[in-house]
Amino acid sequence: MQLLSILLLFLTGQIFVVNSSCCSKLENSLFDDLIGMMLKLKGTGGHGTRIELSPNKMPAFTAYRDTVQDLSSREIVRFDKVWTNNLNAYDVTTGVFTAPITGLYHFSAVVMSEAGKNLFLHLWHNDTRTAASYTHGDGYKTGTFDIVLNVKKDDRIYIRCRGNDNQRIFSNADSYITFSGYLIAK
Repeated sequence: MQLLSILLLFLTGQIFVVNSSCCSKLENSLFDDLIGMMLKLKGTGGHGTRIELSPNKMPAFTAYRDTVQDLSSREIVRFDKVWTNNLNAYDVTTGVFTAPITGLYHFSAVVMSEAGKNLFLHLWHNDTRTAASYTHGDGYKTGTFDIVLNVKKDDRIYIRCRGNDNQRIFSNADSYITFSGYLIAK
């Protein structure tokens, strides 16, 4: 038997010290149980719903493209390869992220125009245009998106060519363009 001292920091900000005598096997079991209870408490928010804290169960994706894509009017940019696609919520064939969980999400993207060409894109939330990226001038230019959105389950997020313009998004084996999104809070 050994003396067990555990310092606990609860979400309320209160600190408790618990002293007890027990064997190390029981000590480890108690510690695991306490951690489990703290995680459950953190996830409830007092509303009885638990947030799953496991990284592979949280909606998150990073998609990229390593080839040029010619875009006709209002066509969606298809980031056709993924590095991360938890819950398979991003569809590489359509270029659309469909939210599997309601919550607050962060989305970002980097896009590149062909040398000397204009590129005008919007990030869409369902049928609502949100942020825009416009690049023009000499050489290859990069544009970015960085936005936080309240998203409902089954909402769709995607990047689409503006208006009637035929445009070209540039990328190659260096994967210059990316599109990412992840759940911040439920």
